[in-house]
Amino acid sequence: MTIYTKLPLGARVAATPERVAEKVSGGAKSGTSLDTLALAGSNTKNRPNLLEKRARAKYLSRTLAASLARLESPLEKSYWNTWHCASVIEQEGGKLTSRYCSNRWCLVCSRIRTARAINAYHPVIESWESPHFVTLTLRTVTAGELSERIEVMLKAIAAIARSMRTTHRLSLRALRKLEVTSRPGGLYHPHFHLIVESREQAELLYDLWLAWHPELASREGQDVRPCNDRSLVELAKYLTKVVAKTEEGKRIIPVVELDTIFQALKGRKTLRPMGFKLSKEVEESIEGEKIEVEASDAVKRVEETVYWEWIQEMTDWVDRETGECLTGYQPGERFVAFVEGVEEGSGAIESKGESAITAEIQPVISAMSNG
Repeated sequence: MTIYTKLPLGARVAATPERVAEKVSGGAKSGTSLDTLALAGSNTKNRPNLLEKRARAKYLSRTLAASLARLESPLEKSYWNTWHCASVIEQEGGKLTSRYCSNRWCLVCSRIRTARAINAYHPVIESWESPHFVTLTLRTVTAGELSERIEVMLKAIAAIARSMRTTHRLSLRALRKLEVTSRPGGLYHPHFHLIVESREQAELLYDLWLAWHPELASREGQDVRPCNDRSLVELAKYLTKVVAKTEEGKRIIPVVELDTIFQALKGRKTLRPMGFKLSKEVEESIEGEKIEVEASDAVKRVEETVYWEWIQEMTDWVDRETGECLTGYQPGERFVAFVEGVEEGSGAIESKGESAITAEIQPVISAMSNG
């Protein structure tokens, strides 16, 4: 009988030479199929790539966290917590469990938060007769102005909601998301996306936002349109775009700019219901400080106790005793080069040749969500 020893979170072990050789040569790895991100009511046994997607998120997230931590930011300790996030997956009693950092920039945790948000808010929005997707923006700002601008916008949207209710006799019911993106030239663009209950509410919100900011908002920067089947997913998926486009047409991960955004958003909840409430327990599961994820079912060696440790060079969780990999995830060569470039501070993708790598990056970066 094989005995597996428990590893402390973040402990380093070497993969066996056989597994490394297999990885380099492109050999197949056996993998499992479950992830805690399955939407409520889904049959995870019919979703064989979910844990592999978590490995893809972990591969980029760990490198991004290290790059952010090296900036010696006020968030350095939290970035290192993300580096350790889900470093060990414990398999016992046919279940897979792990420890999570719960940080909003963590791509692994963000996948969990996004799925929970969609599960929680979908029934509410589905009950609305004519939901509309609204975008509200103001002019871009510098890094030094970003935090103040976010505060101005948060106070304005709350005041406008009160004005709609008291002056216009129309209560606003909406799901509001605050996002911030970086722009060339050291500028930042905080903005709101909202799913609003009705067209009437959406159009009044649009008009009042413009009236509230005559010098900072333009009609061209705002938008109102009927929701479609993807609106909630688009709203819930990220708080900032991890990959930005430079003036030269390259797509990069702007680490310094991301740190600026994360500092400005510290302590602020980015996804909030307006005019309605969920239960406290549900809201905490989406935006609370801790992610307490229910165990996933193990689908390999289910009767055994196994400690799968993340090894970055293997892009997978590995059983230290056998060298067996958990998920079978193997990134493409260009994605590997991109992630290594991020670590070196030089990661970039030429726009004209980005399609192959975007297929791997987009499902990961789309997960950066609320918190």
